[in-house]
Amino acid sequence: MDFAHLTAEPLHEQAYAALRNALLMGRFAEGQLVTVRGLGASLGISATPVREALQRLIAEGAMELTANRSVQVPVMTRARFVEILGIRLRLEPLCAETAVGGVDASLLSRLTALNGEMDVALADGRFSDYLAANQSFHFQIYETSGQPFLQQLIGLCWLRTGPWLNRLANEGRFHAVATECHGKMIAALHEGNAPALAEAIRQDISDAAEVLLDILDS
Repeated sequence: MDFAHLTAEPLHEQAYAALRNALLMGRFAEGQLVTVRGLGASLGISATPVREALQRLIAEGAMELTANRSVQVPVMTRARFVEILGIRLRLEPLCAETAVGGVDASLLSRLTALNGEMDVALADGRFSDYLAANQSFHFQIYETSGQPFLQQLIGLCWLRTGPWLNRLANEGRFHAVATECHGKMIAALHEGNAPALAEAIRQDISDAAEVLLDILDS
């Protein structure tokens, strides 16, 4: 797996950010084993900062140690997914509702552009680009809430499901509704309608979850 080589300090923070982003973008597969040496070679850095980054990701539940002390990406289970889903359905609407007061024309313009990017990325079969734009779309809203701890909790939920989202890449029924809810979110933000925004986010999360649960149960 190739990463852009890192140049900034501290290296362990840069390694963590690169690995975290790769997890969120589905660049690791669930169950995939990773090594300090292999990741260090991909990042162009020594073993120590990679090891520190992996320890942090293990503590966050984004990576796990196997019985023989190898590091792997966790395999998603139905119970784990349902737990994360329940948390997201509560925290993300809550965070978004408080963001309504901080909305300005610049944010609405960025969100509209990102929604367009998602449409094009899906049409072109660039699912990793869709995931990147989708993450940016949601977290630009959440950052407007001014609640960093709540954002951190939401981020941990996303981090634990990121490697599994590639399962949606070939799901046509997901593509059909993927950006519809985002349009509703933009409209709610434009109107300053916090309840409508919260409902659009719940629908967005639930639509994807319905497809993913079907995959888990198949």
